[in-house]
Formats: sequence, structure tokens, C-alpha cells
Amino acid sequence: MNPVLKKELKVRTRSWKMPITISLYLLLLCGFLGLLASQMILGYRSYRGIRLEDLKVLYATITVFQLILIAFIIPATTSSSICGEKERRTFDLLLCTRLSSFSIVSGKLSASLSFMIILLVVSIPIFSIFFLFGVITPTNVFLLFIYYLVTALLFGSIGIFSSAFFRKTTTSTIFTYFFVLMLMFGTGFCLIVARTFADRIGINNISDTIKAIYNAVVYMNPMVGIGAILENQFGEGPIREILIDRKANANLLSPLYYNMGFSFIFSLILLFMTSLKINPMKKFANKGEDKKNKKIERKEIKRMKR
Repeated sequence: MNPVLKKELKVRTRSWKMPITISLYLLLLCGFLGLLASQMILGYRSYRGIRLEDLKVLYATITVFQLILIAFIIPATTSSSICGEKERRTFDLLLCTRLSSFSIVSGKLSASLSFMIILLVVSIPIFSIFFLFGVITPTNVFLLFIYYLVTALLFGSIGIFSSAFFRKTTTSTIFTYFFVLMLMFGTGFCLIVARTFADRIGINNISDTIKAIYNAVVYMNPMVGIGAILENQFGEGPIREILIDRKANANLLSPLYYNMGFSFIFSLILLFMTSLKINPMKKFANKGEDKKNKKIERKEIKRMKR
């Protein structure tokens, strides 16, 4: 086992923060599920029983809500992984070990992903409620959890990348949340504006290059993966309305595959850049330190001349 991963797992599992975080996570999921269910039940007047359409809406809402929870939990656990070591003055000791820079980065990320796996496992009983009514199958849940893990890998890579490039935990956390929220909601807002503008001027009047760029931005949004999974399960969804020039017989899960491919490749790029940044033997890692030292030297020279 990676020594960094082993150390992080021991520290986290022996801390009181982990059971509290799991309890709060389940409490939010159950509370949100109970709130939606109570609103649906109280909304029944002349009808008694369980409506399949309402269960579909309930399942779709809880999947999106869990993705939002992941978007808030993963950056919080990774944005302080490197800069936290620097603030505690233990990062130099970590670099003095025989571990490579990529092993340090992968160990930090694996610890966050293992915690995410625990959260997904403890949420299975909540999703098993929908098994009783035939809304979903175990295959649907497995595909959904695989998508959650790949998305968590992307969010964790963004957090570790910002943690390596910023000195303070606060700055790293703010940048990570800003990047993740822009990726989820910022691109969504831009796509809505662009699609409204395209509908007004006519889809046929837009060049193929712009259409390809638009669809590529659509595939980058993590919400598209959820939409593709729900569309494949229920046979309807918003993805067919968002994409431009989508074929009628196209694979319903193709947006999911494109989104997961983008998340995986972009995560590898961020992890590679992070490993270069924390490596003291690389020029890329010492570039910022060299500039800072040169500024200090210039100030000292000016002071001596005066």
C-alpha cells in the first residue's frame, strides 16, 4: 500500500471527524428524501397510493443532490492536502522520503477517493428503497456509482492541483470551489444562453465548427453524466434537448462516456502537473521560488546602495 495512503487512512479513521461526516452525509440524504416524499404524499388529494412518475422524479432529484454533496465534500478534503503539509512544516520531511512526487500526489488523492467510496457504500440502503418499487435495477446503481467515482476523481484532482500551487489553505479552497462550481453551473448557464441565441438565429445558420465546440462544452459539464444516465433509464431526459444535431438513433449513454473520458484525461493532466510542481528537482517547481528570491535580492541590493 502507498505509505501516504496508509497514513491518511489511519489518521482519518481514528478521528472523530469521519463518523460525524458520514452521519451528516446520511442525515442530509435522508432529510432531503423525506422532505420530497412528504411533499408528494401531502400533495395527494383524491388519489391514494404510490405514483411511479413521482418515484422517478424523487430518484432523479436524489441523484442530483448526491452529486452536489460530492462537489462540496471532495474539494474540502483535497484542497488542503499539499498546502496543509506546508503550513504544518511537514512537507519537506515528506519530500525527503524515498517516495516519488507522483506517489505523494496519488496517495493524497486515493485517501480522498477511499473516503468517497465509504460515503457511496453507506448510501446504498437509501437507494435500495427504489428497488422495492421497480424504479431502478442494481445495474443502474452500479453505473451511477462508477460515474460518481470518476467525477470525484476530477474534483479531487482539481483540489490537489490548487493545493500545490497555492501556499494558503484558504486560497486553495476558494479556488477549488470556484473552479468546480464554474464547471458545473457556470458552463450550464453559458450553454443555456448559447442555446437560446442559437434557437433565435436558427440552428441551420450555425457553422459545424461552432456546433462541435458547443457540444464539447456540453460534454464537459458533470451534470450531463447524470442526465444521460437518467435518460437511459427512463427513456426521456433533457440531454436530447441540449445537444445540437443529435442523431435520433444515437446511443443514449454516449454523453456519459464522453463526460467520463474528459474527466479521466483532465484528471491525469492535473495530477501530472501537480507532481511536477511539488518535485524540488524540476525547474517548473522552483520557478516561483526563484522569482521570489530574485525580488528579495533586488530589494537587498537597492537597500545596500542607499
